[in-house]
Amino acid sequence: MRRSDERSDDAAIAPSLSLILSSCLLAACPSPRGPSAAEIAPHTVEIGRDGATLTGVAATPTMMFAALTRRASSAGAASGPTQRAVIEARSVERPDAIAWRAELDGYGGPLAVAGGNIVAGLGGTHAVGGLELRGEPGAAVVALDAATGAVVWKLAVDATDWSVIASVAAAPDGVLVGGSFTGTLRIADRVVSSGGKADGFVARLTAVGGLAWLIRLGGPGADGVQGVAIAGDRVAIAGTFSAGADLLGQPLSAYDDRSLAADGFVAELDAGGARRWVQTFGGKGDEAVAGVAIDAAGRIAVAASVRETVHIAGADHVVAGAGDGLVAWWSPGGSAGTVTLLGGTDFDGLRAIAAAGDRIVVAGFFSGALRLGDRSLTAGGGDDAFLAALDASGSVVTAWPVTGPGREEVAALSAIPGGFIAGITHTADASVGGDALPAPRDPLSGAALVVRGVH
Repeated sequence: MRRSDERSDDAAIAPSLSLILSSCLLAACPSPRGPSAAEIAPHTVEIGRDGATLTGVAATPTMMFAALTRRASSAGAASGPTQRAVIEARSVERPDAIAWRAELDGYGGPLAVAGGNIVAGLGGTHAVGGLELRGEPGAAVVALDAATGAVVWKLAVDATDWSVIASVAAAPDGVLVGGSFTGTLRIADRVVSSGGKADGFVARLTAVGGLAWLIRLGGPGADGVQGVAIAGDRVAIAGTFSAGADLLGQPLSAYDDRSLAADGFVAELDAGGARRWVQTFGGKGDEAVAGVAIDAAGRIAVAASVRETVHIAGADHVVAGAGDGLVAWWSPGGSAGTVTLLGGTDFDGLRAIAAAGDRIVVAGFFSGALRLGDRSLTAGGGDDAFLAALDASGSVVTAWPVTGPGREEVAALSAIPGGFIAGITHTADASVGGDALPAPRDPLSGAALVVRGVH
C-alpha cells in the first residue's frame, strides 16, 4: 500500500466500451458513525442457488436486499426471456428466510433504498421491468415497496442504440442514476444524444418516478459515468473519458490529447444538476473507475483500477505491478488530497466503494500477494477478493480477505449505518474474514451477503 497527500485543480471524465458494459458499481451516501457501529452483529449469509447470479445489494437497519439475475432453462428460453431479474428481501433478524421475492423482466443491477422503496437499476433487451424498450440492451429504473415487494413505479431509460445503468444512489427526495449510452437517450420527456462512441448520463428522479433533471457528458470517444453519490445538496459523480469530452460545457483535461486511453474524472454538481467543479486523473494506460462516495466530513472519494503511472494534481503515483487499486480523496471545494494505491506485484484493482461515516470502504481483487494495513494476504486460487476500510489519511484500518480455491468477487457494496453490506460471488467453497461459505452446486451461482461494522 502506498499513499501521498497532494493538492489539485485539474478535471475530467471517460471509459472504453468494454469498461462501460462491465461496470457494476454502487456509491452510497455517507452513514453516521457512533454508537450504531458497535451494534452491528457481523454475519455472513449464503444466498446462492442454481442458475442465479448476484448483481446488487442494499440494506436498512432491519432489512437486507439482493438483486440477482436468474438464467432461464433452455426449454423456457425458446418461448420467453432468457433471464429474469430477481429482487429478494431478508430480515436482519432472520437472514436465512426470504421475507419477499419479486421477479421482473431483464437482468439485475445496482440497488438503493430510497424512502420506503427499494430502487433497482435493471437492464435487458426489448422488455425490462415490464416496459418495452428501445436499444439492445435497454435499461429501466423500478421502485418496489420495501415492505412487500410490490412495484410502486417504473421508468424507462432507453436509447436508440444501447443504455446501461451503472450506479443508483438514494437522494433526500428521490434517487440519482448514472450510466452510459450510445445514440439518443430518452428518460421521460427529455432526450439527449451522444457525441461519439459512448457518453455518460446522470439523472435525478423524484420520489414518485418523475424526472427532475438529466445531463449528458462526453465527446467523440468512449465516455461514461460509473458512480454517483449524494449528500444533502451535493451530488458527486465519477467515471472515465477520452480526449475531447466535456461536462456541461467545461472541457475535460486528458493526460494525453492524442491518446485513445481512458482517463478518470470526478465532479461535484449542485442539487439542480449545475456543475460546481470537475477534476481529472490519468496516465498512459486505461483507467477504470469503480465508484464514488461522500464521507461524513464531506470529502469525496473515488475508487479506481489503474495501470503504470497515474498523474493526479501535479504528482505521479507509480503502480507496483500490472495494475493497482486507487483510492483518491478530494475536498468539498475540489482540491486533491490523499491518494492511496492498493496492490502487489500482480494485477490488482477495485470494484466498489462506499462511505461508512468518516471511513471509506472499498472492495477489490488481487492475485499473488497483497498487503493491507497490518495484514498480508495470499490469493488461494488465482484471483481472490478483499474488503478494506480506510481512514482519511489513506491508511487501511480493517481488512477482510475473501479467499478460496475458486474465484471470488465482491459484486456489490452498500453502506449501512455504522458499517456496510457486501454481495460476494464465489465458484467454490470460500471464506470471508473467517466465515465459511459452502461450494455451490452451480459454480456460477455461489453468492453471499456479508454485513460488517466499521469503527
